[in-house]
Parts: sequence; structure tokens; C-alpha cells
Amino acid sequence: MALSHPYLYILSISLAIFSLLADAKVVTYDFNVTWVRANPDGQFERATIGINNAWPLPVIEAEVGDTLVVNVENGLGNATTSLHFHGLYQNGTTEMDGALEVTQCGIVPGGTFKYNFTIDQPGTYWYHSHFRGQYPDGIRAPLIITDPKSPFKDMYDEEVVLSVSDWYHDQMTDLIPKFLNKANPTGAEPVPDSALFNDTQDLQVKIEPGKTYLFRMVNIGAFAGQRVWFEDHTMKIVEVDGIYTDPYEADMIYLTAAQRYSFLLTAKNATSANYAFVGSMDTDLFDSFPDTLNYNVTGWLVYDQSKSLPEAKLVDEFTEIDDFDLVPYDKEPLLGDADQTITLEVVMDNLNDGANYAFFNNITYKPPKVPTLYTALTSGTTATNPVIYGEFSHPFVLPHNQIIDIVINNNDPGKHPFHLHG
Repeated sequence: MALSHPYLYILSISLAIFSLLADAKVVTYDFNVTWVRANPDGQFERATIGINNAWPLPVIEAEVGDTLVVNVENGLGNATTSLHFHGLYQNGTTEMDGALEVTQCGIVPGGTFKYNFTIDQPGTYWYHSHFRGQYPDGIRAPLIITDPKSPFKDMYDEEVVLSVSDWYHDQMTDLIPKFLNKANPTGAEPVPDSALFNDTQDLQVKIEPGKTYLFRMVNIGAFAGQRVWFEDHTMKIVEVDGIYTDPYEADMIYLTAAQRYSFLLTAKNATSANYAFVGSMDTDLFDSFPDTLNYNVTGWLVYDQSKSLPEAKLVDEFTEIDDFDLVPYDKEPLLGDADQTITLEVVMDNLNDGANYAFFNNITYKPPKVPTLYTALTSGTTATNPVIYGEFSHPFVLPHNQIIDIVINNNDPGKHPFHLHG
């Protein structure tokens, strides 16, 4: 019997959905968060937070449409922890965001937590602890979501994941009490001891002549912005912070802490030399300049392993691009006029304890006793009253689907990156 057209239409939709489901998979990682010893800059061995008794941490890899499951066990013994998947919106899965005292309680020593969510965003991201200042102690690494429908998938031969970061010899449990202390009334931030590429200072990236590579780059550092350039090679930017862009050529880029860039880099046709690439920490926020600190980290594009690795050349000036010049690839129209505008005045100031803190609108954040999400889900009709979330969590309760303008006025002389969760 011949099927009528409506049934054919339903059948075609069903087949399409089945095809999408068949392609998606469950990607599972089992992580035991543990202490290890590490010496990534070759200057000082220290206790570092690893996973499964190893460090550096594994890169999490999945594909758009996959369900990501990360089973976390806290094997630290002396500290709470969590995992945040930086840049993923978690729409509909807010409880998987990993922000302590906002979306979950901490994973206590010996405790476990199962992060389980479906990924619908392609791009370059990273994951890290969201417990106080814990991630600079080592618990951070890239998270890569590949896209079989990427508009640039036919423009490169291989992918390279490249992290850049600052690194401290002292643990955050030692540095933070000294930072937030009356003996430091100006709020001078701890200065890093070194910079790293892929958690080392002697990274070599094997390159084949004539091939084009998609570099996925993440600043997984705590404090320092990083300028990055590849000697005698041009970067063609195609993604920033998980958003595809029109291809844009650059000789140098600037990545604040947590920022991500993906770019195409085409290798030379000859193997006559190897080439340095450099990360240079932005020292504008550094209040001291130790004589022992090398602000730069050098890696190499290796065309021929038998040839020498050249020293990086000096540059006369920094010429990073202005990221306002980048154009989103999808050309999605701007939203309409805002239904509400939130203005945030940023200052650094001292409280009665003599320590220096950051403030939004004269309020410095203090975590609530109960995670904000738990309060919102258990408070019934009072959930729309900002008072119940605590004065020092500085809550704004917003109507669903409204257009909100957030205006940030930085009244501090230093540069500060800001980002949204969700």
C-alpha cells in the first residue's frame, strides 16, 4: 500500500532524528582528583593537583551532540573541589555548571559527583576547579568540542591543542591569605614565577611542510594575559570563545585568562629551519618584577628534528589584533532594545580588616550558606525576591527571555576580564 504524503513527511522526520541520535554518543571520563608532584618550569618541584595520579591533566574531547559524563572522585584528602566546564552554557542543566555555592555544594574529600550533560556548542573550551583559588594549583586543562559541520572543516589537515598559562611555585592556600591581608592594603596580586605552553617550557610541535593546522588555543592561567605570536608564520583566526568568525589574519593575538582562540596556520613548504613561537605575559598588573622572572615562554614549530631550535627573536613592539575587528561567521542580528539595563561599577577597596577586595556597586561577594540554585528551586513564590539569596551574593532576579544590557564600568586602573556563566 502506498503511503500518503503526510506519512512520508513524518517518516522522513523520524529517520532524520534517528540519524542524529545514532551519531551522538556518550563520552565518559572517570576522574580521581589527587595530589601529585610536578616541576613544569624546571625550577621548583611542588605539590600539584592532578587527575588519576597524573599531571598534566587529560584534554576532554567530545563532539557536538554527545553526552558528556565526568565521574569525579575527590581523592585530595584535605580540600573540597568541583569541576566547571568553562564556556558551556548549560542551558537546562545549570546544576552541572560546577560553580560552588552557586549551582552545587563542593565535593568533599572522599566524596563523588557525576557531571552529566549533552553538548550543543562546538568550539574550544576548558575545564577547571571552581573552588576558591584552586585551579592555579594545576586542576585545569582544555576541553575540545569538534563539529562535523564546521564551515572550516575542509580547510585544515590536523588539529593542535595549545594551552598557555602562568605558573606559581607556591600553593594558593599560601598565596591567598597573604593577598587578602591587612599587610597588603593595596591589593598587590601574587606575581607568577613563570609561563608555560602545554604545561612545559620546552614544547615542540611537529609540523609537516605544506599542511594546514587548526590550532585550538586556551589561556588556562590564573592572572596574566598572554601575547602570542609565531615567528615567520601567520595566524588566520576562525573562532573565538566558541563562536566561529570570518577568517581574520593576525601576526599576534592577546589572550586574557580563560580566553580561547582557534586559528589556521599553514606550514612552509621547506624543512630548512625550525621556528620559535612565543607567549609573553602582560606585566601591566604586576606590582613587582622579580629579577629571576622570565616573562616569556618559547615553543617551537619543528619541521626537522635534526636541526637546531632557534632562540626567539626580540620584537620592537606588541602588535596584537583588536578583537572588536572580528566578525561572527553566522551574521546573527543584534538583539533589540534592552528590557532592562544593569550597571556594574567595579572598584578595589579596603574593608575594616584592612585587606583589599573587589567590589560590584560597593558590594564584595560572599558565598551564601546554601547554593543559589538550591534556594531558587525550593523557595516557591519567594524565589523572585532577591533578599532570600543574601545581600552579599549581590543577586539580580531577571524575567525569563528578557533582553538585558550589562554595563561594566572598570574604575580600577588595571585591565580585568569578565565572563558570564550560563
